[in-house]
Amino acid sequence: STANEEVAQPTEALARPAAADELSDEAARAIQLPAGLAKLVREESNKIAVRIFLLDNSGSTSHPDGKRLVEVDDEHGFQWEQCTRWEEIVHTALEHARWNLQLGVPVEFVLLNPLSTGDNLCEGLDFQRVDASRGDAAPQLEALQRMLDGIGPCGFTPLTARLRKIRERVARELQDLARRQQRVILVILTDGLPTGHMGMTGEREQKLLVQELRRMSAELPVHLVVRLCTDQGDVVEFYNSIDEEVELQLEVIDDMRGEAYECKRAGNRWLTYSPLIHRLREGGTFLKVMDLLDERRLVPAEVWQVCQLLLQHTSSDPVLPSAPRDFCDAVRERLLHAPAVFDPAKQTKVPPLSFAEVEWAVTPKGDLHRYCGDVTSDMAVKCTVQ
Repeated sequence: STANEEVAQPTEALARPAAADELSDEAARAIQLPAGLAKLVREESNKIAVRIFLLDNSGSTSHPDGKRLVEVDDEHGFQWEQCTRWEEIVHTALEHARWNLQLGVPVEFVLLNPLSTGDNLCEGLDFQRVDASRGDAAPQLEALQRMLDGIGPCGFTPLTARLRKIRERVARELQDLARRQQRVILVILTDGLPTGHMGMTGEREQKLLVQELRRMSAELPVHLVVRLCTDQGDVVEFYNSIDEEVELQLEVIDDMRGEAYECKRAGNRWLTYSPLIHRLREGGTFLKVMDLLDERRLVPAEVWQVCQLLLQHTSSDPVLPSAPRDFCDAVRERLLHAPAVFDPAKQTKVPPLSFAEVEWAVTPKGDLHRYCGDVTSDMAVKCTVQ
């Protein structure tokens, strides 16, 4: 409720020493993370002070139109389950808790509507920090599960007030973050429009939220992700309009199945939008090409970049060739040894890339054929973290 809007944020320092518990080669292989992606994840993890997940537990998250992907013991590996929006948010939080423990990146899960009414949030009641440097993973995951089980959908959607508190907390540590060259990733899991005093929502509340997001993006080393947990038209339209603002460093992400369809609709049919790809984007990545997957057809150099990440199976694998024909031959060969991944659109396991579609994406075609951008003699671009 609005009575909680002035509650302080967690007080633990954001900036951290260089990662000591980063993802090992063995751990990367255990979760079938290709060496190319594992390298990217390590580089990004060292630049992240903390991931903060703001979990919307407002009353509207009790709606039963959510969905979550769960593992099953059959040839498909996964299946979709209907659930409430809150259960979808809980499932997402637990997935990212496990993931960040493997990466060695601290992560905090903060309730939008906390239970505490005092001056400070209480860990285990209003927020939970999960951090590999704290020791064993199991007790930390159990504590997070207990907190999420102990709260249900309630109250309004005071996003602006909560984001203001997070901004003030990050601003206090700006010098330490700059000294360590680290950024904060803030992921907002929500299903609704922002509310103000007494739950009022409208154009004024929406403008205030946009202003807060602009200020956070402009003044602080914060990477913003909005993960929508609803298909409600006015909510989707509002957040997509924010995503289109060029001065805002913000990515709006739908659920996995929705993003898979958007990826194909944008012209990137060559990529299987797997749970791994979705988790990377959902948790915030600095690699710009990942943001573009659902926005436009990637040009050949960008296709090369993504293929290099997915098809470098070991650190000793050579870089993919830059000439289009040689590149296609190498992709065909490496796909023979690539593990199948779950396709949320087809709801079955398939190769991580479609070779025929990769060919279309990088090889020039006639006017009557699909065309995937200009092909140059050198498609290769350096896979740098932007």
